[in-house]
Amino acid sequence: MPRTKLLILYTGGTIGMGYETPGDSHSPLIPQGWEFLQKTMPALSPQGYFTKEKGIDFTYLSFQKVIDSSEFTPHHWAKISHIIFENYNHFDGFIIIHGTDTMAYTASALSFVFQNLNKPVVLTGSQLPIFHSRTDGIGNLSNAIHIAAANVFNLPVIPEVLICFNDKLLRGNRSTKSSSRDFSGFESPSFPALGDFKESIKIWDKYFLKTGNEPFFIIPEFETNIITVTIFPGFNSEILSRLAQDEHLKGVILRTFGSGNAPSNESFISAIRLLIENKKTVLNISQCLEGFVNMKKYKTGNNLYECGVLSGNDMTLEAATAKMMWILANSEKSNATDLFFKNLKGELTES
Repeated sequence: MPRTKLLILYTGGTIGMGYETPGDSHSPLIPQGWEFLQKTMPALSPQGYFTKEKGIDFTYLSFQKVIDSSEFTPHHWAKISHIIFENYNHFDGFIIIHGTDTMAYTASALSFVFQNLNKPVVLTGSQLPIFHSRTDGIGNLSNAIHIAAANVFNLPVIPEVLICFNDKLLRGNRSTKSSSRDFSGFESPSFPALGDFKESIKIWDKYFLKTGNEPFFIIPEFETNIITVTIFPGFNSEILSRLAQDEHLKGVILRTFGSGNAPSNESFISAIRLLIENKKTVLNISQCLEGFVNMKKYKTGNNLYECGVLSGNDMTLEAATAKMMWILANSEKSNATDLFFKNLKGELTES
């Protein structure tokens, strides 16, 4: 039987958490080491189903200090990127065990970092810890293994960064965390799922990203001097004017109403102009879970367009954030604007 090799990287998250005070269910949950997680999952053992019956060889790596995903930073994104780059030619697929809070941010960030990816990189985790009697972690990880080792299960290989969660397979940079309590923790509001896990696994390969034969490499730099601003009725535009004076600030993501609309009063528009004049990149995304920014549709949106605000189209907040951080770190100002409009890694629908 031909052997398929998978690398599983454990970063932390709810799936591997235990009580800070063992046996005390009233104490807070904290990340535990890989051994804590592995001993509850016999299917991963050398005598387990995946290795003994399906011929999958697993290699396990772990962050030296596993973390709650709310602690993630671009440093951790770069760390994951380098681990996968260094091991890329030795494995058929990769699984990243990750906390749910920032999973969609990490999936989005990695999608921009990885260049010429032609193997599956699957992020998964759980809403309940692995020791819980109703944990969703075992099923999520099992499904992720089926995708990362696709050839073994006669499934198409998906050359993308993916999120596998609650019987759904989603493009990573089209995903957003939609619930902190429901097992269906993630949605892809503006793009179809790539697969689902019912009694049989269905994969829709017509949505896959196109790949080539160029060598795989990574570009793992991110600019962190950006900010997200949510517009609301009565928003004080002086806040934007003060931001415009911050010499370190490089980018602003505006979360606007509906299809990209915002107040049209002179103080607000003047603040937007001042941001643009002071060389801040301003990107417009909608507060709506589903939809498309079209700044030319209404006058209130067109005002932003005329100021030089860029459209985020139908990107999620997580994808828009990661894309801005990545572009601003890796592109000259003259080229950056064009990149925001391009569908680089399947993150948006080009208008």
